[in-house]
Amino acid sequence: MTDVKFGTLEPIRYMAPDFDNTMVSYKVYGTILIEQDVEDAFKERIKSEVLSMIPIVFSEFHAREVKCLEIPAMCSEMSKKLTERLREIGRKCNVSVGGIVMDEESKKIIEEKQRAKIIADNPAIAQVEQLRAMQAAGAVNRPKFCPNCGTPVGPTGKFCGNCGSPLGV
Repeated sequence: MTDVKFGTLEPIRYMAPDFDNTMVSYKVYGTILIEQDVEDAFKERIKSEVLSMIPIVFSEFHAREVKCLEIPAMCSEMSKKLTERLREIGRKCNVSVGGIVMDEESKKIIEEKQRAKIIADNPAIAQVEQLRAMQAAGAVNRPKFCPNCGTPVGPTGKFCGNCGSPLGV
């Protein structure tokens, strides 16, 4: 028996059906257990065959509309599919996918899309976000009077000159 490690050199691109077919990328890695001793050239050929099959499995996931956040948990399903495909072409091997990892850029894109969806689905959160944006842009002014004692305050003070209360953002 021989173990051959594999990993995708280039990211596998996936159109996430759960995020309007946003393109995300994954890396896949694992081990191929070859049931007989073989020469190095044959090991590399089997490794190449596995790497060429991975995008096909991703296409099957897309056809089933598998959510992009579910894919990293599908190592055993991918292992089984790759093993079956190798056996169909006469290879006595077992594939063990050790990980399916979304790249950092894709994670950021999905997090931003999730955040936007939460805001869009919740009007109260949308209002808070709008107020924060306006405050950051300087479009929201502090009150002209202390909220605690009612004393008139200047535009730049952080605390009331009369009672010492904070004047807000």
